[in-house]
Amino acid sequence: MIDAPDISTPTSLPDYGAWPSVEDNSRILSYEYYMKLFLGNHFDAFSVKIDSKAYNAAYGKLRYITVNFAGLISRICADMLFSEAPKIKMEKGDQNFMTALWEANRMDVQVYESALSNSAMGDALFRVRTGKGKDGKDTVIIEDVTPFIYFPVVNGFNARSEPQEEVLAWQFMVGTNKYLRKEIHTAGMIRNEVWLLKDGRLSTPVGLDILTEVEGRVIPEEQPTGIDRKLLIHIPNWKVGNRYFGLSDYYDLDSLFYGLNNRISKVDNILDKHSDPILIVPDGVLDEKGNIKRGNPRVMEVKEGENGKPEYIVWDASLENAFKEIEKMVEFMYLVAEISPDILGLGEGVSDSGRALKFKLMRTIAKTSRKKLYYNHGLKEVLYVAQLMAKKWGLGVGDDNIKMKGDPERPNIMFQDGLPIDESEQVDTETKAIDAGLTTTKDAIMRVYGYDDETAERVAADAKKENAVNLPVSNIAGTASDDDAGDEGDTE
Repeated sequence: MIDAPDISTPTSLPDYGAWPSVEDNSRILSYEYYMKLFLGNHFDAFSVKIDSKAYNAAYGKLRYITVNFAGLISRICADMLFSEAPKIKMEKGDQNFMTALWEANRMDVQVYESALSNSAMGDALFRVRTGKGKDGKDTVIIEDVTPFIYFPVVNGFNARSEPQEEVLAWQFMVGTNKYLRKEIHTAGMIRNEVWLLKDGRLSTPVGLDILTEVEGRVIPEEQPTGIDRKLLIHIPNWKVGNRYFGLSDYYDLDSLFYGLNNRISKVDNILDKHSDPILIVPDGVLDEKGNIKRGNPRVMEVKEGENGKPEYIVWDASLENAFKEIEKMVEFMYLVAEISPDILGLGEGVSDSGRALKFKLMRTIAKTSRKKLYYNHGLKEVLYVAQLMAKKWGLGVGDDNIKMKGDPERPNIMFQDGLPIDESEQVDTETKAIDAGLTTTKDAIMRVYGYDDETAERVAADAKKENAVNLPVSNIAGTASDDDAGDEGDTE
């Protein structure tokens, strides 16, 4: 345990404001709420949104069943975005460096995980920095950072404008004191601050020496980055023009989640309750006192009459309307979430081709394309800033410590659609494009089989050799044939 530093504070501490602010606290609470939905903790999530007393009174004695449609939506979106890693192509820049940078930072995994949380919370964040790699050498590091600790200073008059200052802030404890660590990013500079927190408010700035003990390294007050861009890149899930932060894929679906869970939970508990019916028996069957035993309420005594035989009291469970309501709510969720049942194999009919399947998934593909707009811009900026850092500080990446040659440039990002590939249909399409002179064989091979430039060029060259036609050599010099030679010897 690290001892708390000696902080001399006056009796009345100055008030630097609440942390987080009311607006930021509301956003963080929404992150927590949506992440509970994503993880399937719907009971806890809805108890936050609904009056706790009434909620617990309604469900305290019921077995609550969760249909985690929220997690399903996010997984489908992430699968269609990044289950197939995008291809990063440089036009004039260093392709080898870019490939090594992507692989060294495991970007295929990071972007997939980012897409999951981005779908749930509405925001994703990447940070570019320098640090030690696995081999102990300085390198460029790209990190997917949780938006829980992201606090940009947003322009209230123009939410579209890029914040001039962006803050990463997180709390830590030393002894019994709580502190706030702030990493303030501006173009070309990072400032570091530590504050003492009292009752959720910033009270006193603290020297950075405490970070040496906590983080095991010396943290300067200012750290020049050497480039004219900020190292934080925010990627919203999707948003409208009057807000900076993105919107969750669940923001207009939680009432449907709640209604579906409620109906299924009630049906399940009704069926469970009536699966053990009460037995009624003729008068005199029970004990000598004629009283029902309180320890066994599953038996009731009736007067003997025409129907004096023992029988169970069975409830005619007319649940048809309940199941129709469940089906309709599921249909509404597919509609509002823009998720086609065909992507889950629940659609009607059979898709005979990849083109037919894409028509059925049109709204889901459009939803994914909307996300690509934001990731395309964001990832280009991430990779461009990483190149600037590598160039400025002469850093290599990957196991071979590959250093960048040439100037940094924004790469082209070619996203995949995440759908099964109908190779027969795709080959037919590419063949027609080649015959029409609209593409090259190499580019067609890259699209069909996913090869890189070098491999596709080699395959195209091999195919050209295999398909070459060996034409017969004509006798242009007019060499005489055997018949001609015999004719020359004849005389009239």
